[in-house]
Amino acid sequence: MKILAVQGSPRKNGNTAALLKHYLAGLTENHSQAEVKLINVAEKNIEPCRGCQSCRKSSRKCVINDEMQEFFPEILQADLLIFASPIYWWNITAQAKKFLDRFYALNFNDNFKGKKLAVLMTYAGEDPNSGAEIIKNMFQDISDYLGMDFIHSFGVCTEDVPVADNLKAQEAVYNLGKSL
Repeated sequence: MKILAVQGSPRKNGNTAALLKHYLAGLTENHSQAEVKLINVAEKNIEPCRGCQSCRKSSRKCVINDEMQEFFPEILQADLLIFASPIYWWNITAQAKKFLDRFYALNFNDNFKGKKLAVLMTYAGEDPNSGAEIIKNMFQDISDYLGMDFIHSFGVCTEDVPVADNLKAQEAVYNLGKSL
């Protein structure tokens, strides 16, 4: 199984990174042969989609020459895509959104059909959190549109207790990863 994990937080070692770490620990315990590629998108030079439609022309390739070019093959090869992002202003981070928007260049020939998608979120607002619901719905709609299997989402409030100190959240997300 090939796994592409997208860490969307600009805080490299923050709550979202900790949540993703525990999820991947559970997942790799059950799938010891899994190949995991982790991308910290905040560290990458990824330009936003220009809406130029060049990828819809005969070359079927994005014309933006940035680090996203190296991730297109990783996306296509992945069996499971994991998006992990804190919630900023009721949505994923700008860094994660730029990465996600560039999927448009691959949206042909059923490139996403049959892939699995999981979403992990951290946020400061109390539960229930409308931002988490918005993100879950967005990824569910994207999955439906692309023919992907949206397998689950997991969110945790980190306002009072960071993930590093939240043993209940660590165990829950670990078990969720292990359940795959």
